[in-house]
Amino acid sequence: MSEYRVRDWVSIGLFGALWGVVEATLGSALNVAFPSFTNTFFKGVILGGIGVAIALVGRFFVQKRGSVFFIGVVTALLKLLSPGGATIGPMLAILMESILMEAVLSLTGDPGRWAYTLAGALAVGWNFPHKFVMMRIMYGRRIGEVYAMVVKDGSEMLGLDVGLALLILAILLVVRLVAGGIAGWSAWALGGAVAHRLGRRTVAVSE
Repeated sequence: MSEYRVRDWVSIGLFGALWGVVEATLGSALNVAFPSFTNTFFKGVILGGIGVAIALVGRFFVQKRGSVFFIGVVTALLKLLSPGGATIGPMLAILMESILMEAVLSLTGDPGRWAYTLAGALAVGWNFPHKFVMMRIMYGRRIGEVYAMVVKDGSEMLGLDVGLALLILAILLVVRLVAGGIAGWSAWALGGAVAHRLGRRTVAVSE
């Protein structure tokens, strides 16, 4: 981490804080706007998409390995310190999202548009298995129980018969992946435009 300068850490802190503010403010508003399962689904997609976009735009300003992960760490710490009680689930989700994004960007070496799109898709897509993992860790629920609950709630939200379980699960997953992909694609475009206007080196386009 010796390659990180003070300016880099300041940028990481700013983008991490911005993601944290979105989680705290918009998250509260979404709790009121959407009820029950619809709340957790749309809240996860919306907050995940915006958070992913913020972190990936931040990558343009700190173009070094580990920067997206550290942005997520800052956000998770803010989530941990925020009032409101049980935050372990969202905190772990943020960390996992940042790990997935960092893994994709680091493995591609010089990430371009498609790397950002994939990073965003995987990060927001994590919200799907995250529910199964946290229900097991925090409440001791078995996978079968969580599966049945997700299918039931999903069928009510989508207006589909419970018998179409695989279709319901596929829709819930694909919507997350698409939303994350759009967030990543948008972050690449926005980050590149802002960085260009500020005279910074932009990430090479690889399409």
